[in-house]
Amino acid sequence: MSNDKAIAPTDLRDYLRSQGWSLLDEALADRLYMLENAAFPRRQLTYPMDVTAPDYEESVEIVIDKLAELMGQTSLSVASRVRSLRDDVVRLRVSFDGNDSTLPLSFASTLVGNTEKLLRAAACTVLRPRTHHARLTLCEAGQFVGAARFGQTEEGSFILNVACPIDALEVHGSLRSEASETPFVRQVTMSLHHGLSQLIAAIESDKLDRLIDDLKTTTTPLVSSNLCEALQGMHDDQVNNSLDVGFDWSLMRKVTDREKNRPIRVQRDYFSRIEEVRRELRAVELHEEDTFIGTVERLEGEMEQDGRRSGDVVLSLLLPDGGEAVRARVELSADEYDHAIRAHISNGAYIRVVGRLRPGRQPRQLTGVKKFELLW
Repeated sequence: MSNDKAIAPTDLRDYLRSQGWSLLDEALADRLYMLENAAFPRRQLTYPMDVTAPDYEESVEIVIDKLAELMGQTSLSVASRVRSLRDDVVRLRVSFDGNDSTLPLSFASTLVGNTEKLLRAAACTVLRPRTHHARLTLCEAGQFVGAARFGQTEEGSFILNVACPIDALEVHGSLRSEASETPFVRQVTMSLHHGLSQLIAAIESDKLDRLIDDLKTTTTPLVSSNLCEALQGMHDDQVNNSLDVGFDWSLMRKVTDREKNRPIRVQRDYFSRIEEVRRELRAVELHEEDTFIGTVERLEGEMEQDGRRSGDVVLSLLLPDGGEAVRARVELSADEYDHAIRAHISNGAYIRVVGRLRPGRQPRQLTGVKKFELLW
């Protein structure tokens, strides 16, 4: 075992129980945890209940070694599993021809950054399902990423581990009402698994067009352009790597479906297809309406023959997803322009506008305006 922080006695107990070991109550009076398992007759595992016991660390190490031998695993892997008992662990394995136990430094940096983007995209999908998230800055998504921990890499290709404590946040997602009792972190990791599985299955069955059509029409899409962008960033053209995404579910909330315990493989030739999906889903934003609150920054309209003004106005709008302000240009009718004038000359006045905010450099274009009104 490594010299990391000592394993908590209750965590080791809970892990052993998840593996079929039963607690013997009679040993509790002596401040000992003693467990047995019908699958291993005449074998008992014993260690102190108190971390202050002189032989605590030695006893735990003996238990881990014995357990590893019985399970046919290494002591390090068993100890790691005990420490991540309360975590959903996302495991990203990068493999390619040659020495794939190391990565170019620039690609390693990109991989870490896109891992965060992948998790943020999944969290935003649970909170507000949509095919494109204009910003991945929702407060709860930031808290989720902040609670995640970067784990040690493993031998056998380059493997990046991210531990996500399942009870880190008390937040309710929007994907499914029946999932209200499921911890938010588990909703995020499960959503990520489902989304990746849908995407890869569509690529392998040559049904990407159907998947894209379904994503555009459903109210709860599990694949977003942001998720695709993060995956695309995990491929390097020179390295020409593939990617395996595995999930080690917390044993405190077991996942019994064997399919969910198998890694999802993104082969090197899949990344170009994922880019196609990203572009299609990113384009959906052009057709989505939204409601914006903002201020009138500049009036650029012209006088009409009836003596009233209409035309372009430059606004400062708050983006619904993150509170970031962007400048946008919009063409207004004479009645709408009157509201803009009143907002511009009134100190602290706000406007509400419903329309489509196009991507691009600022001031961005706001089109398809259906409502423009003054808020006092």
